[in-house]
Amino acid sequence: MTSLIFHTDKEQAFVATDTLATLPKGEPHMFTTKAFIVPHLQMIICGTGVAGFLGKWFVQINDRMVVRGIDHLNYHTPGVLVDLWRNHKEELSISETITTTVYHFGFSEEDGIIHSYVYRSANNFKSEDLQYGIGIKPECNVPEGYKLPTNIKEMMDEQRAIQASCPKDERVYIGGKILIHHLTKSGFNVYTLDKFEDFEATEIEIYKNFDSLYR
Repeated sequence: MTSLIFHTDKEQAFVATDTLATLPKGEPHMFTTKAFIVPHLQMIICGTGVAGFLGKWFVQINDRMVVRGIDHLNYHTPGVLVDLWRNHKEELSISETITTTVYHFGFSEEDGIIHSYVYRSANNFKSEDLQYGIGIKPECNVPEGYKLPTNIKEMMDEQRAIQASCPKDERVYIGGKILIHHLTKSGFNVYTLDKFEDFEATEIEIYKNFDSLYR
């Protein structure tokens, strides 16, 4: 479960996520990072859906693959993600109805501009090109003439309000802090933009749930 807001053009990739990971029924489980920089490939990877899968994908890219850049990686990604997802579901006994999505943003080794790809488990991780502009998940309104990162907090607050009106078993849970990952030709800028008003209350719930699960 993730709030993901991103913007891309030829010269930059901007990615904003929340940090809350939940248990299957929506109870707060932990705070986590939902995007990773991959400096040697000049790219950012991020994901939505099941917790833990993106981390395994990062390790796979960083430790077990020899690729030149985002486009070379794109050639191999669908097949590797299929196998990785199968093993992840078996390890954690994940239902076949659960899905996950992986995003890649980075400077192409072919033409030197930003390329973006999305891989959805519901589509067998087939590579899909993303056009330049803004992307949002789950839904919210985009302010006219939006500015980043200025409008990110209000957009995520609206996402939270919309999701709070949904049935619990259909809700996307958003919380914790807002993390920004920004890639330009000069490098990466990663920082905490803000935190949600219920951060401390959520943190208390995380420790309570941890105690009930593991002690």
